[in-house]
Amino acid sequence: MPPRSASRLLNASSRRGLFFHQPGVTSSPPLSPIADRHHQQLPNRLSLARLALQASCLSTHSSLGIFQPFGLPAAIDMPKRKTTASKSGGAATTTRQSKRNKTTTTTDPQPTPSPTMPPIPKAKEIFTPLPPSKTNRLLEPGPILLVSTGSVPDGTHNLMTLGFHSMISHSSPTLVGITLGPWDHSYSLLQKTKECVLCVPNVRMAEKVVDIGNLSAADLSDGETKWGRFGVEVVEGERVRAGLVGGEGVIGNLECEVEDERLVGGYHFWVVRVVKGWVSRENFRLDGEGVGGEEGDGDGDGGRMMHHRGDGSFFVGGREGVLDLRGRMTKWRMLQD
Repeated sequence: MPPRSASRLLNASSRRGLFFHQPGVTSSPPLSPIADRHHQQLPNRLSLARLALQASCLSTHSSLGIFQPFGLPAAIDMPKRKTTASKSGGAATTTRQSKRNKTTTTTDPQPTPSPTMPPIPKAKEIFTPLPPSKTNRLLEPGPILLVSTGSVPDGTHNLMTLGFHSMISHSSPTLVGITLGPWDHSYSLLQKTKECVLCVPNVRMAEKVVDIGNLSAADLSDGETKWGRFGVEVVEGERVRAGLVGGEGVIGNLECEVEDERLVGGYHFWVVRVVKGWVSRENFRLDGEGVGGEEGDGDGDGGRMMHHRGDGSFFVGGREGVLDLRGRMTKWRMLQD
């Protein structure tokens, strides 16, 4: 359509109120001052709405090729996308090219590994498979413990062997975790008294420790205890009613109270707090030197702990197996005496 015809169409449409409309004054009486102000603002709002409608109509006519208002082009060139396939047979990439700066952006799907990277060996080529049920053979070897529960005054004191335990916190408070389930007679005693003693034996008690672990309290006759059966000396503690283990085969005893039972129901895991600790003068020295020899030369068995390997065998510590790096360990020096 010629520009003059488009102009006449605009003028005629305006006169007919197609794009602009000036509402007349109504003859009805006003309802209230608030209504008066609302009616006074209404023509302006309607005019703005019709301006927006006019712009929409002009844009529609322009896209149809009827006329092009304000000298705008009939169509706007947008950046085009094109998809190209890789010559090497890889995934197609999408590029966008702009007419203004003539730049091309390419999106790579995924980086490919370097051809010079050496092959990574498989685990089965390096290691021997270990069943999950036997992983304790790697993690268990802390010192084997004797756990004393019950009460010496009322004659319910019991003794058992324990290999599943771990340090949780070394101070404020000192916490230790032990695994003890309902299959053990000590479980019910610990539930009742909330107290126990953890005894660290030395290698001199090796056979006795195994025998105590083999015997269930249910197999004892009335009035009999494991203490009496195996000739274990009972020592009275200061903070708990359970007995401490005495004799030359003991390195130390830890009097404990139950701190947390939240994991007992699901995992039979008890968190106990050490409230008092005792070590043998003959079998343990805080400076880390070997003890227990005939004349204190450190070559005896008094300070040698036993570490259960999870299969009935033990490895035994000793002076020859101690690697002293206390001077090198600077971060945790506050833990050294």
